Amino acid sequence: MKKHVVISPTSCMGLVGIHEQAYKKALTFDPDAIAVDAGSLDPGPYYLGAGLPHVPRYKMKEDCRIMMEGLLTNKTTMIMGSAGGSGGHKHIKWHLDIMNEVAKEMGKTFKVAVVDTTLDKEYLKQRVRKERIEGCQHDSVLTEEAIDNATEIVAQVGTEALIKALDMNPDIVLAGRACDNACFAADAVRKGFNKGLALHLGKIVECGSACGIQLPNSKIMRTPMVATLYDDYFTVEPATSDWICTVRSVTGHELYERTDPHVQAEPGGILDMSKVEITQYNERSVKVSGSLWRDDPQSYKVKLEGAEKVGHRCLFITGARDPNFIRNIDWVINFTKQRIIDEFSPKGLVEGKDYYVIFRVYGRDAVMGDLETKKPQSPHELGVVMEVIGKTQELAHEISYFGKYGMVWCNYPGRTTVSGNVGYTFSPSILDAGEAYRLNVHHLLPIDKDQSLFNVKIVEVGK
Repeated sequence: MKKHVVISPTSCMGLVGIHEQAYKKALTFDPDAIAVDAGSLDPGPYYLGAGLPHVPRYKMKEDCRIMMEGLLTNKTTMIMGSAGGSGGHKHIKWHLDIMNEVAKEMGKTFKVAVVDTTLDKEYLKQRVRKERIEGCQHDSVLTEEAIDNATEIVAQVGTEALIKALDMNPDIVLAGRACDNACFAADAVRKGFNKGLALHLGKIVECGSACGIQLPNSKIMRTPMVATLYDDYFTVEPATSDWICTVRSVTGHELYERTDPHVQAEPGGILDMSKVEITQYNERSVKVSGSLWRDDPQSYKVKLEGAEKVGHRCLFITGARDPNFIRNIDWVINFTKQRIIDEFSPKGLVEGKDYYVIFRVYGRDAVMGDLETKKPQSPHELGVVMEVIGKTQELAHEISYFGKYGMVWCNYPGRTTVSGNVGYTFSPSILDAGEAYRLNVHHLLPIDKDQSLFNVKIVEVGK
């Protein structure tokens, strides 16, 4: 019976790190591919918009070293997706520079197939003029204005673009923005394995040890996962003996980031998990079968992501314990907002256009906002965050400063003191947080299945 072994070393490169000894143990399973996700949109639009990584350089370098050293002892292919965190041009360069540095320190060279997933803005505007590019789980269609305002627009590619890179026989595939599970599935699909099973395998092991359970006496806080794909099922097990996989742990992670327990949309079709069976294979591993792939006969779509700069951010983080202040927190917020408007409107500055003021009340509804169903009647203290976004850092700071003193000195109903309504968290109490971005492109673009939009080039690192 043919099989295909895939190792998932960690949840995300540069984030929590790879346990080196556990990784060496994983390599004894003789993997056909080593796959890892290197990014996400989870940290928000800032990193895509600013072209910066969301993990520290030293941690990314450490993970690259461990993984690249593994290629010296195992004849296998490494596949990294969402390079540098967001998969844009600057992110790929940052990631590639680190790999080059590691390779030189090792005294080795590696052949890297780099998949460029950034799309040309003029091409996208031409498409928008001809057709509706619909939103991904929202109603707004893509516009030329949104395209122009985005600093960069990346497409989240599936297995097909990665297979295009694998066909060049590299040591390493470094892809721009990519679907997490596609990194784990691509080599198996290329070799003729069931696409539904391969993608489902990737969905389960994409976050490394998150689908496993650490045993009580284990000293290994994280372990690689080993997935073995056969013709009609696959198994998942931890690389080290002090971890296990159970039906519950695997099922729990299978539902992670899912809006529907039965299907998941992918580039070019649907991963159908409605008939999946998950059973305990042995005391350490789980068996999964029944995953199906359903091609979309109408079109092949990829998700687009882009972020636009909306200004500069300032934060004032404070706390309150006075019961009367807490009871009148909405009065305080409305007073502060109006005070800001009264001060800055005569200067020609319009709230909602030239600047934004957002309050978050922790201990009440800061996390869920209007969706919060449980509002405490009388918390003993509240944390209040005032966020200001202005066209410049100076403007944001000025508005934050003015708003802060609105909160500190306002004469709210029932006030029994003459000053000091809140307790400062830091000194200085106004924190300049730099550029602010919002996700303004989150749409589905129909493309040709030949993946001609995505350029793949070979780069040698370590030369």
